[in-house]
Amino acid sequence: MENEETGDITGDIYVERSVDLDTDPETVWEHLTDGDLVGVWLGSDVTIEPRRGGAILVTGDGTGDIFGVVEEFIPGRRIQWSWRKSDGLPALVEIEIEPNDDGTRLTVRETLLPWQVTEMPAQRHVRGTPLQPFSSRPHTQALDSNAA
Repeated sequence: MENEETGDITGDIYVERSVDLDTDPETVWEHLTDGDLVGVWLGSDVTIEPRRGGAILVTGDGTGDIFGVVEEFIPGRRIQWSWRKSDGLPALVEIEIEPNDDGTRLTVRETLLPWQVTEMPAQRHVRGTPLQPFSSRPHTQALDSNAA
C-alpha cells in the first residue's frame, strides 16, 4: 500500500509519502542510518552521523552538494534532519518507521522551511566548527518538546 500527499497547511509546503515494506523494521532502520545504504536510496554519496546534532552530507548526484544536520534521533523509530543545497532553500525531512502486520510502514515527509539560511551548520562543521541542531537554537526551542 502506498500513500502520497502534498499540500500547504499553515503555510508549509510539503510532500509526504507512506509505503508498506515487506521487511523488518531493523533492516529498514539500518538503511536509513548507514551512509552507504542511504546513498543507494538517494542515488548519491551520503555521509551521515546518526545522532542528534550529527552531520549529513549528500554529494555526487551532479546537482550540487546538500548539507544538513540531524535534528531528532529516536533509534529504531524516527530520524529528522534539516538540509539544503548551498544555493537553495532549506527543508526539513522527517522519517518514521513502524512495524505492521507484513513488515514495516515507512513514512517520509519533506517540508520546505519558510526562511532563507545563509550557511547550514554542516557547512561550518566541515570547516571544524561544532554543529548545533536547528531545534536547539533559541527561536525553535519552544517548538521542540524533546530539546536537550
